[in-house]
Amino acid sequence: MTFKLSVIAALLLALPASAAPWVDTTDNYLRQSLQTLAHAGVITGPVNTYPLMWNNIIADLARAKAQRTPELRFALAHVRSAIRANKQGYISGVKLKASSDPSLFQSFGENYFETASVSVFDEYVGDDWAGKTQINYRNREDGSNEQKITLDGSYMAVILGNWVLAVDQQPLWWGPGQQTALLISNNARPIPSLRLSRHSWQASENMFFNWLGPWSFTSFVGQGEHSSIPRQIKHFGARFSARPLPQLELGLSRVSQWGGDSLDNGLAAFSDMLLLNNKADSNSDNLAAIDVTLHFNMFDMPFSLYTELADDNSSDNLSKPLQLYGIRTFFGNNSTIHTLNLEWSDTYIRCEGATLAGNCAYEGNIYPQGYRRYDRVIGSGYGADAKVLSAGYRFQTFDGVSWAVSVLRGEFLAASSDLKNWQLRLEYRQPLLDGLLSVEGRVFDKSPQPELNIKRGSLAATWEYRF
Repeated sequence: MTFKLSVIAALLLALPASAAPWVDTTDNYLRQSLQTLAHAGVITGPVNTYPLMWNNIIADLARAKAQRTPELRFALAHVRSAIRANKQGYISGVKLKASSDPSLFQSFGENYFETASVSVFDEYVGDDWAGKTQINYRNREDGSNEQKITLDGSYMAVILGNWVLAVDQQPLWWGPGQQTALLISNNARPIPSLRLSRHSWQASENMFFNWLGPWSFTSFVGQGEHSSIPRQIKHFGARFSARPLPQLELGLSRVSQWGGDSLDNGLAAFSDMLLLNNKADSNSDNLAAIDVTLHFNMFDMPFSLYTELADDNSSDNLSKPLQLYGIRTFFGNNSTIHTLNLEWSDTYIRCEGATLAGNCAYEGNIYPQGYRRYDRVIGSGYGADAKVLSAGYRFQTFDGVSWAVSVLRGEFLAASSDLKNWQLRLEYRQPLLDGLLSVEGRVFDKSPQPELNIKRGSLAATWEYRF
């Protein structure tokens, strides 16, 4: 068994891996292995906030005992191989992307915001610092006001005691959702930010707080796009997550938009936003969310039941919160592992005083574009005014080949349309030419946006090479 696991780890290690101090949002298969180990208690802290610090995972796996079930042995070998790859002090690489149409519904993993892009990057990791320069050249859509060249994915981070201070433009994912998240997902391009995060999730030794168990915290301040109205809107976000019981993960999140070139950007305005002082001349819109994940076993099968509830940024009372519910399970044998999930998301709500639902979620009172970046909602990948039921299946093998299939049934109830839509998404991934190839296809039963000439099918691919 030891020899077989070493071969497994070597094969997995052949795949590209990052030398960053954290796990990012690009690899959903690695995320599945982390969640599998978290369910079993091998990973002791909350795994519902990305970027997710490697420091905690390394400490837990150093104490991990041999696992009895084949799916846990697979997940352990997978994550340990990623840790070994992550110990490299320097990595360079190139990533090529092409898509017949930009992705309308973005989930955890690779994103396709444009029809083609080329990215080159250099990443360094020292004892108490790390940095990455990533330059992306993008083929923009006609009429787009976005930049051709971006620094998305870049960062500079330093470790200060038990805290990591970073200047970055990294995608975030807050919450347990497998297909989408309500408050922050990677549906929109990342915001340039100054971010402070707890490095270790070690439980507090204070008698009043140690009941929280392992906990993590992250907070950021950032600046939005130059073309918004008003320009250069400021963003603030904070998230606390904890695991008071091995079977329970909790999360509390908050995001605010405030300021801008025509509004007050001073310290007093920042304090009012931070303390939720809703004055007549308030210049902030606020969102908040709570999420819960419960791990359990039933009929000799592992399950994770999760939910996220979010309060919209409108100051009006809402008919109901934004809602997300889901369940996940996994199983496997000595050569493969399978994960399944079923998820329901609802962002179709009614504001106080409105006779009908709609045109309320992610629509603030102060900022005309709402809670968006370059026209894409920063929260749900399905956007506002959507009710979506989705099911996902992922399959991984020890030789690096993996594939996934998801199907969703959505009702997209925006004021300009009332569309009921099926979508089938297929993804295949394998090593190719010393790099990693990912191919994705989407098929719709109806054109999701006929007024924009969005087709009923699309094909996308990514190839990444690291050296």
